[in-house]
Amino acid sequence: MEAGQFKDTQATQKIFQLNQRIRAVAGGTSASKTISILVWLIDYCQVSESEVATVVAESVPHLQLGAIRDFKNIMASHGYWDNKCWNETTHTYKFNKGTILEFISFDKFGKAHGPRRDVLFLNEANNIPYVIADQLITRTRKIVWMDWNPSSEFWFYTEMLPVRKDMDFITLTYKDNEALDEITVQE
Repeated sequence: MEAGQFKDTQATQKIFQLNQRIRAVAGGTSASKTISILVWLIDYCQVSESEVATVVAESVPHLQLGAIRDFKNIMASHGYWDNKCWNETTHTYKFNKGTILEFISFDKFGKAHGPRRDVLFLNEANNIPYVIADQLITRTRKIVWMDWNPSSEFWFYTEMLPVRKDMDFITLTYKDNEALDEITVQE
């Protein structure tokens, strides 16, 4: 596995300051939303005992090309990766203290009625139907993360923002990510 360089950025610092049950992060391309939330999740999983954290996206290919790839690269970059802890079939990583980080897609409402978890991360939440997201949030005991590119209004703005009081909501841009190369910044 190739280990990239991951730097502490303004985006990461802003994400680590969020403390409400629901932690919503909108942001454009290269704003470091997903990377920063994954860094937080890795930190959480390393110190928590026997918990379950779940990363959800619209499909397994989306997870494999996005959050799973980023997770593996962050872990390798920091020297944390252990092949014996990763189950490629179930897309789960078991940390030393017994906490499991799982990567799952839910394509049907009924599947979201299943197991509970301690922490949830809805990656690209705008691509996940509200009925599924609502069930996953309901079955999460502690913290719910969500991120998305703010290209159009979706259920977060209509169903959650007007009524939830237990929520932090921030918007990041590429300017919050000092780790970007010059070509990406110019684009």
